[in-house]
Amino acid sequence: MKWLSGIIIIVLSLHVGAKEDKAGYEDCILAHVSRTEDTLAANLMTYACHRLYIDNFMLSEQDQGYYQCLLEYMPDAKKAEITLQIKRTCNDKHRSLFR
Repeated sequence: MKWLSGIIIIVLSLHVGAKEDKAGYEDCILAHVSRTEDTLAANLMTYACHRLYIDNFMLSEQDQGYYQCLLEYMPDAKKAEITLQIKRTCNDKHRSLFR
């Protein structure tokens, strides 16, 4: 039972270390999402902004790179096919086990 309380303390301390940055989130939306014409790209970038600035608890370096990649390349997407190709490429580049 002692180990369980130790785990809870560690998890709580990690959660405290995660910062919610509402201003950063809003800036992210304005800088990236407002430029796109594709609804799917807008949704994926909104989620990326949320993960990077609001719900960043235990965000891995690979996930951070993936979300940054989406934000860098998706704003100019005009079709869902292009959006999906960018998503696959960012995933392969940052999350793939076979890099």
